[in-house]
Amino acid sequence: MSDGVITRLRELGYAVLPAPRQVEVSDGPGAQVTEKWNVATDGVDARDIAVTTLAETLAVEHGIALTFADENQHSTIRLAIEPGAIEIDGPAECAAQAYQLRILANQIDVVANASAGLFYGVQTLLQLLDGDGRQRLTAPIGTITDWPQWPLRVIHWDTKHHQDKIETLKRFLDWTAKFKCNAICFELEDKFEYPSHPIIGAPGAFTTEQLRELVQYGLRRHIQIIPNVQGPAHLCYVLKHDEFAHLRCDDSNYQICMDEPEARKLLFDMYDDLCKATEGVDYFHVSTDEVYYAGICERFRKPYNAENRSLTWVDYVRAAHKHLA
Repeated sequence: MSDGVITRLRELGYAVLPAPRQVEVSDGPGAQVTEKWNVATDGVDARDIAVTTLAETLAVEHGIALTFADENQHSTIRLAIEPGAIEIDGPAECAAQAYQLRILANQIDVVANASAGLFYGVQTLLQLLDGDGRQRLTAPIGTITDWPQWPLRVIHWDTKHHQDKIETLKRFLDWTAKFKCNAICFELEDKFEYPSHPIIGAPGAFTTEQLRELVQYGLRRHIQIIPNVQGPAHLCYVLKHDEFAHLRCDDSNYQICMDEPEARKLLFDMYDDLCKATEGVDYFHVSTDEVYYAGICERFRKPYNAENRSLTWVDYVRAAHKHLA
């Protein structure tokens, strides 16, 4: 439990973010992890991201090469998935992300209901092993139980005015995982190739295969990369092109004519392109913000007023939902 910014772990010098829900740890000497410790996987594939993250981080950041051993060997970090082991007080969707750390002088158990929770438990353990301000590779004796308040915790990536390299975005995903965020709202604009309308993609835009590679990298770390197509407003990256200029709702290239069937097909083509590049992701962000001029097109609803503007927006959202469903 926490009182403002002061948590039980913070009192002891540990920096763990986000702060775990239930912490029962002692003030005395903690568990000291050394090169003599082993890792045991209780029903967990050695290739699971929780296992590889633990081993790789200890090797790179602390110079400790963990060896694999039988369960309950002396000085062991045990990783286990036990469905239903961790009871939560929150949304049922969060149960798969729950974990418990049981820390003794010579044994640390990371137990979770599912793979996602095991991964988050490892992230908390690694933060603890950064030390208490005096000594690294130490974890307080006791029990830590945790689960998220919200099933989906989203970070916004905005690439409108720049484009990172795939390697940079993978590092961002690694850091996102450290803090247990599990979704990225990826606002791409013209930084994707859009095979159905390739003129939209800027030079050097991500290809379908590159985005698929990034999506799989994220999913392995329990992070969904949710594509975000800015539209029907903010569409200058599309409407600036001559072949799409006739779809503008007025003389500006800011917003497309939302009622125009050709305009809807263009946007839905873009949706389809990104759906094909983000297989395995459960969500799609259709934006629809700031549609100030919805219904202003001379070819469609008149007069332009608050009611007709709202009805135009509702019609578009329903059409987008039907298409994506």
